Amino acid sequence: MRRTRVSLAFCALTLGLAAPAQAYEFDANGIYHSSQNATVFLDFSGNFDVVSDYFNPPDDALSCQPGSQLKPATDALSGGVLLQVAVPGFGCADRFIIRGLPPKKASYRATLWMRHGGIDAQLTATYWPVTGRPTSYAKLSATGRMTSDGWVELASNDFPIDGENLSKLYLKLADFDAVGTQVDAFELIESGVYQEAKACQGTAEPSCGADSVCRYGRCELGGLHVPPLPDAAVRGEVIERMRGLLTIFFGGRKTRLADLPRALERIDTLAKASSAWAFWNGFATAIRELHDWHTHANGDIQVSGNARRLNACFIAGIGDVSSTNWPRHPVYDDVLVSHTGASKVGLHAGDRLLAVDGMHPIEWALSLKGINWGDWQACDDRVFAEPLENLAQLIPEYAETITFLACSAEPQSCESQPKTVLVATIDDNPAGYVACDNRPIYYLTENNPGSEHDVGANFYEGRVAGTSGDEHIRALIWDTLYGAGDPSSYVNSSLKSLYAGFKQNARGVLLDHRAGNGGTLDGAETATTLMAPPSIPLVFLSPIPSASFDGPPDATAGLALFKAAQSSSPYRVGSVYYDPLLPVALLLHRDGSASDFFPFGLKGAPKTRIFGAGPTAGAFSTFYSLTPPGPFSFQFASGDSVSSAGSALIGHGVEPDEIVLQRQSDLLAGKDTMVERAVAWLRSELKP
Repeated sequence: MRRTRVSLAFCALTLGLAAPAQAYEFDANGIYHSSQNATVFLDFSGNFDVVSDYFNPPDDALSCQPGSQLKPATDALSGGVLLQVAVPGFGCADRFIIRGLPPKKASYRATLWMRHGGIDAQLTATYWPVTGRPTSYAKLSATGRMTSDGWVELASNDFPIDGENLSKLYLKLADFDAVGTQVDAFELIESGVYQEAKACQGTAEPSCGADSVCRYGRCELGGLHVPPLPDAAVRGEVIERMRGLLTIFFGGRKTRLADLPRALERIDTLAKASSAWAFWNGFATAIRELHDWHTHANGDIQVSGNARRLNACFIAGIGDVSSTNWPRHPVYDDVLVSHTGASKVGLHAGDRLLAVDGMHPIEWALSLKGINWGDWQACDDRVFAEPLENLAQLIPEYAETITFLACSAEPQSCESQPKTVLVATIDDNPAGYVACDNRPIYYLTENNPGSEHDVGANFYEGRVAGTSGDEHIRALIWDTLYGAGDPSSYVNSSLKSLYAGFKQNARGVLLDHRAGNGGTLDGAETATTLMAPPSIPLVFLSPIPSASFDGPPDATAGLALFKAAQSSSPYRVGSVYYDPLLPVALLLHRDGSASDFFPFGLKGAPKTRIFGAGPTAGAFSTFYSLTPPGPFSFQFASGDSVSSAGSALIGHGVEPDEIVLQRQSDLLAGKDTMVERAVAWLRSELKP
């Protein structure tokens, strides 16, 4: 068979079309020849050691067993033998020990060939403990080169390796598709000088340079986590593919008109990118410019580092105890410590976080858009619940200092001067972290979630503490509406059963959905059946009908769309068996997707009142997930919803009937302001 090598530019996200430090060559007969300059060449002809491992740190073998097999093959690239990778179990990978690296400090690029599937390939370097060097790794991504018989080239960017202090160097391979992906011809080529991962003090310090990010106190090379830079000859085509991807798939009316142009402008700047990190992080930043709850870039860089976080959670509130000396920011709410786990930073519930690196905490979190691959924001421009919820993670990852007011309960007061703490000195690394679910305390007399605040996919129901048995005020705490389109699913069946109990035994109900993770449309529909009569408040026009569709321009066009889609894509809420006399208080804080649809379907329902810290996310769409082989993937919101009044809804969160922010004085007294207000309303509405 005569093999040729071809370059493909058709998949801009999977194939970077870059030139690694050129190693191999194909001769006129299509025969692969490894480079004479290769520091290491591995053709899997038995010349390797393999152990099995979990592919995420820590590197413990645990229950994984080696699963890859050598296969004789006439069309192997080298040696007449190839490796067929098999995943022995979810979360496992085979680890191939690389030998022969010289005892010197240098940077290297790796290449590997694969076919018949998809593979996660990672080169990992570990160092002797006495050196204090952390484990480092580089991902291999598809470059865009492949052979006429289906071999696809993977390559890394420059990977600094300290060969003088190296303990082990190994190649981790995991076949996520579990179809027996084949690999062959691994090469490691010296590509440049060694770059030390020096210490740094937060993103405000520019010493890391343009191609590194200061994370967890160290300058981390961005190129280790993204594909190589596309060749100049095809970079324009790759950029056009990116533009097409966003234009075809993304958005509803508000997000396409307000946010898509800004993202496309960002993509246009990529033609001048001079490094792999500048190019691919630029594309990821463009995705973040889309400002959509459903839309994000998922990168390997999100899971690198030590993943340290503060063992404390923050909530939007009113710093009434500290407001005399420290007034509210003109744009953003006060940021209060909601609850904590075992913490060495000295934060306590009721303390007030004034600044991160000298900026208001929300303003600081939003400033990370250009580097933070975990950026998450609501479609509604007025909502900042998502970055607030992520502060516990973002501060150790990116900040140099935090400034807070320490406050006390007896008497209720705050210190006159704030404390500024270096983040590097905080050693918050307990056995378990407390989850941030926007619930300062739990208040059921029985069946409360645990102290770690991890509600997960569970339902917690019980009598509200501080109410009498005669009042029969019951509460439900839960986060997910994932009904999966199945009436008998856990979520749908649980809601039906709990609602039946409320009808029989409750005089008032508090529904606490303050970490509304969304789900599916049927879950949202089921959640409305207790308190709303049947209706169709909106139609769900998702995904986007065409690349030129920007939604209805006015109410007349919207009403026409609503009428046309009522039979094909309705959102049906309520039930003929709803209870019109049962007062229901719905509590919201960070709610999107199906958790937007749920409260939207309750607006105007009798005896129902929605309490929230502000609007919901406004994520009235579905989404596409694109997962190419390599170190990152993408998700794009697509479509919109149109109300029965003809309004396009994406980007417009559901307005609570009553906005209730957590008061600092209540936190110091051990009270949940929103629960207190909701219970007061329920008492005023109790059915006889």
